[in-house]
Amino acid sequence: MFVAMRYDDLARPSVPIAYGLLSMQVAMERGISRERILEATEIEPEVLRQPNGRLTLFQWGDLIRRTIELTRDYGLGYEFGARNNITAHGLFGYGMLSQSTVADAVRFAQKYSLLTTLAFGIHYFVEDGYQVLEVRDRIPYGTVRQISIDMCVASWWRMLAQCFGPLNPEFELWFEWPQPDYYLRYRERLPPTRFGTGVNRLRFPAKYLCCPINTANVATASMVTEQCERELAVILQSENIVERVRAALICEKGNYPDLEAVAERLYMSSRTLKRRLRENRSSFHGLLAEARYRDCIRLMADPTLRMDEIACRVGYSDPANFTRAFRRWMGTTPSEFRQQFVIPRKSGPARVAVSTAIP
Repeated sequence: MFVAMRYDDLARPSVPIAYGLLSMQVAMERGISRERILEATEIEPEVLRQPNGRLTLFQWGDLIRRTIELTRDYGLGYEFGARNNITAHGLFGYGMLSQSTVADAVRFAQKYSLLTTLAFGIHYFVEDGYQVLEVRDRIPYGTVRQISIDMCVASWWRMLAQCFGPLNPEFELWFEWPQPDYYLRYRERLPPTRFGTGVNRLRFPAKYLCCPINTANVATASMVTEQCERELAVILQSENIVERVRAALICEKGNYPDLEAVAERLYMSSRTLKRRLRENRSSFHGLLAEARYRDCIRLMADPTLRMDEIACRVGYSDPANFTRAFRRWMGTTPSEFRQQFVIPRKSGPARVAVSTAIP
């Protein structure tokens, strides 16, 4: 089984046109024409003139790659996020602004974030007194993965910052890789940022969740929620239940959510979830094993983590059990695998030279 989404999902229009226009605007300000940006993509100019249109994830990935290729600026993810106005997110953005409190806005975001993109799963939880939004991959972004995550985390910061208005709730950005050279150009425009954390997160003190939103409007919130429900129903109707469970299996403090917790998060009973997984020739137990494998491979790319730390992070308190499980997955021990397949890089995090498929 593969961590990647289905081909149909990648080819389905799901990325708001506003995201593409903002990305192009950043490049055009650097003297690059719209025609030159689009010439190596499969994006038709007419699509960009449809205010409610959407790009496919294939098109979006091509546009990011093309923009980076022409500008040679790997900091464009920060640039995109730092100027991404909440209203660029359409109904979703207006829905957040119309909520009564920040907590309501976070709950709204948690339920409807699929309306912004299918590319990342956003996991919401409170940890050590902080509200956390954690970004997890749902598609293989390849060479533009880091830029795409920069873009996503910074965009969520901008959205929530506009909900808070003039109040600064001490946001923090966390990224899994070492500090890149391009960060220094954006340091003054971004909140305090930590690198080498092994995760990609936006954080702010949970005490601010009760703050009222100045633009709250009950009537608007109700109207927007109704429309978002209709749009979400269309997406979920075609969204693969297996992929939704994969996105929900996020490890917190060495523990993954159990079947009941995942079912509740997906707004269904555990019995219904088991049935739907069975209909898709899958099981919760198998997907949980896959999640442990996925996270283990990702953590191995961090050379500062010991094997016992990695074992603990993926839910194995006994390193021996972890070694046995890993041998079942890969036919070798974790240490042997790391030595053979984890390749150091001079200017960034290590990468794992292996497919994300479970044999």
